[in-house]
Amino acid sequence: MMFRQLLPETGSNYDSRWWALIYDRWNETGGRSKQHERELHFYREHLPDTRGAILEAACGTGSIMLPLLLNGFDIFGFDASLPMLKVLRRKAAGLDLSDIDSRITQQDLVDFSYDHPFEAVLIPASSIMMLSTQQNQITCLRRVHDCLQPGGRLLLNFYIPSYTEDLLLHQDAPPAEEEFGKFDHPETGRPIEVSHTKICDLTMQTETYTWIFRYDGETVQVPMQARWIHKEEFQLLLRLGGFDQWELYGSYDGKPYVGSEHMGDTYWMVTK
Repeated sequence: MMFRQLLPETGSNYDSRWWALIYDRWNETGGRSKQHERELHFYREHLPDTRGAILEAACGTGSIMLPLLLNGFDIFGFDASLPMLKVLRRKAAGLDLSDIDSRITQQDLVDFSYDHPFEAVLIPASSIMMLSTQQNQITCLRRVHDCLQPGGRLLLNFYIPSYTEDLLLHQDAPPAEEEFGKFDHPETGRPIEVSHTKICDLTMQTETYTWIFRYDGETVQVPMQARWIHKEEFQLLLRLGGFDQWELYGSYDGKPYVGSEHMGDTYWMVTK
């Protein structure tokens, strides 16, 4: 098939409408589904004593928020992406959750605000890494601290990449295009082919992506940048965000964190 010229898109990270078209198929039923199940297990297990309001930051299409809402939690959410929130609303309608519009807003991780406190704030799915500068990560944590009630908790998870198996392999320029997957368009059923390139900056701790979506003869490029955070660094970021109590786990089921040369997950419970 012949594709038209590459078209840049103004949205970045997960803001693009193209991510909204494929995200659930990747996250809930595709290559990331097992990781998503582990994350949902972690948040469910650490919220049973929560009776007050909960906030999910970067709630996306509701993959965490909607199951928790069905479990009876009083949860609210925000996301920067209107296309993602549109998918969330459609899923909520299918679940007969009629009050969803009063629970979600379009806001950003660095400037969100609410006029009432929360008993817990969740940042699942490594979303804090989508803040590509250390200062923005600190600002986000300060925002979380401000909107938590005394004794409230921040629950989040993010991965720590492997230098040898990932970062050192993605420093070449120009980077090679790597296949990501093929996903059916939710309305037409026709395939959306997705690939990406990535360059890692070891000094700035950033991963700079160009995501490439091919559909019906159209090819679109979507930029994305993420910043990884090391365990010791994140503890300092928490202190700068106003926190001084936390527990760190190396898996969704509460096992202790141990460093590894391989990519690893970290799960945090932070108390105000």
